[in-house]
Amino acid sequence: MKRRAFFIFVLMLISMSFLPSSFAQDASQSNLPDGAIARLGKGSIVDIAYSPDSTHFAVVSTIGIWLYDTHTYKETALLTGHTWEEISVIAFSPDGKTLASASWDDPVRLWDVYTGQLRTMLTGYVNSVNALAFSPDSKTLAIANANEILLWDTETGQQWTVLSGHTDLVKAITFIPNGRRLVSASSDQTIRVWDLLTGQHKSIEVKLNRYADIVFSSDGKVLAMAHKYIQKIELWETDTGQFLRTFRTAAPVDAIAFSPDGSRLASSSSGWPDYLIELWNTQTGELLTTFTRHTWFIDAIAFSPDGKTLISGAGNGTFQMWNVETGENHLTLKGHLGSVGVVAFSPDGRTLASGSSNHAIQLWDMNTQQSQTTLEADAFHVWGLTFSPDGHLLVSGSSEEVLIWGAHTGELHARYQNWYGAIAFSPDGETFASARFGGAIRLWEAPTIHDREFLQNRAILDTHRDSFNSLVFSPDGETLASAGSEGYILLWDISTAQLRTTIKGHEEPITTLAFSPDGKILASGSWDDTIRFWDTETNRLRQILNGHTDGVTSVAFSPDGKTLASSGGGGTVRLWDAHTGRNHTIFTGHQYEVNSVAFSPDGRTLASGGGEGTILLWEVQSEVPEDVNGDGSVNIDDLMFVAARLGHIGKREAADVNDDGVVNILDLVAVAGAME
Repeated sequence: MKRRAFFIFVLMLISMSFLPSSFAQDASQSNLPDGAIARLGKGSIVDIAYSPDSTHFAVVSTIGIWLYDTHTYKETALLTGHTWEEISVIAFSPDGKTLASASWDDPVRLWDVYTGQLRTMLTGYVNSVNALAFSPDSKTLAIANANEILLWDTETGQQWTVLSGHTDLVKAITFIPNGRRLVSASSDQTIRVWDLLTGQHKSIEVKLNRYADIVFSSDGKVLAMAHKYIQKIELWETDTGQFLRTFRTAAPVDAIAFSPDGSRLASSSSGWPDYLIELWNTQTGELLTTFTRHTWFIDAIAFSPDGKTLISGAGNGTFQMWNVETGENHLTLKGHLGSVGVVAFSPDGRTLASGSSNHAIQLWDMNTQQSQTTLEADAFHVWGLTFSPDGHLLVSGSSEEVLIWGAHTGELHARYQNWYGAIAFSPDGETFASARFGGAIRLWEAPTIHDREFLQNRAILDTHRDSFNSLVFSPDGETLASAGSEGYILLWDISTAQLRTTIKGHEEPITTLAFSPDGKILASGSWDDTIRFWDTETNRLRQILNGHTDGVTSVAFSPDGKTLASSGGGGTVRLWDAHTGRNHTIFTGHQYEVNSVAFSPDGRTLASGGGEGTILLWEVQSEVPEDVNGDGSVNIDDLMFVAARLGHIGKREAADVNDDGVVNILDLVAVAGAME
């Protein structure tokens, strides 16, 4: 037997020698948090900027700054490091080599655009940065910090002067093209023109709205102010403070941008159901054209350096590239998400479904880790997702309705309004449960892919209580557990549609429920920061798990029942020993709250969906390192698993048995030794 195992071992070594020796990491997977094996989604879009040399454009997202190559439209780097959740402003240097970024409480950072490396941090001042601007020679960076303007030498990283005079927040700054003067606009309702050699300035009073967005034309001669609530944009001359003209927009304005030559102004407006970009002639005030392709709020717009292309980014994670002259849309880029509220694996583990705040459902191919389908749910936030046990149907729930989709086709089969997002299939697939505001739970005869009438009413469980946040069937399908805002767990007998018992214990609303695979434990999570294990035979409390500090949002048992995963408002994912209650692993990496966790059917992967707009995939390690496929024994299957991954690199790779960062011959030897 040993001889045979060794023979197989040698054959595999020989065959693996012909495999590619390197596995280059996709830039979209750069800067993964420790323990994560993949990232789906790139965070919500905050801002966009083109590099002056036209080689890159930068997208500010809720997880960092993505640099895109303008020729391939592929990501080249993800810039991370700011500790504040959201970056407030960015600026490219005129030579295109440097990107400056700032968040509300961090030092300004200077990045090398071509390497993606941090060059320096500018420290030593109170951080309240509202605007950044480079001098024409790229040697000076101006920082609008509170009511002052700080000038820094970009080569030495030293501050060389402070421009003081404004009495309120400085909202916009720009250099005059000759580099000798700088123009600033402040909430103190003045425009100031600064002589950089003497530090003297000229102050011009202008009726600037404190809450308006303000941008300068590239030559600094014109200021545009967008009034968010009264649907207009005003232009002012900076040298004199003279009012020039008003543009009346179709809806409240979200973003504005001047073309490089100042002849055009683009504005994005969001008035549901119309999400528009309007292009204006700055000399005449004429509306030149309107772009109408986006289906969600347009948060960021920017012109290319030649002024021929306009790029726009929306809250539903899509970029549109527009030809300014023709109005033609010539490219759509996807990949950014809104806040991810729920994740769910298909029964075969090949697909991961996610629902987010941009009224869309994404279906992800787990082999390629790419989005394969987008389902438009027409709901502000998708809170519930579940596959039918046979994998043919996907049901989504929101605060407005329940939708039934073909899981393989993406076809919308049925729509049921006024039912809440808490939804669940029974294990046998014969019963479907949904809840709505007001405390009613409806049991339906579960649909099949061939049904014309997808849901047939079976019973209504009317409790006259507040809304339910979670519904879950017991593994034997005989019990439905429901919980919500009152902090109680209700257990229902499915055969009689009657309330069997009420479990009390949590001090605040219950957000999530999960049965262990053997049905002996019901886990509940609450805003009171605790997870509670309930004995399903006695309905008594077995254990309280403490560790979360900002509420528990989701719990899920691993398929073997040994591990409980939980997520919370503090951005952490925790793994607990389901028998002892010990919290043995904490995953950190989400920037905002984590709303949902789900195990893959094989138990090897945990998916978590975050409020910043990303899904992280975590590898759940086996207790025996050599049992790399997690089937409970070390055998030839584990040897083949490692052989198939020779050359892979990265932390927490299951096939990296010795945890040295690479899958190699040493890992094969370790597995072979454990087999003997």
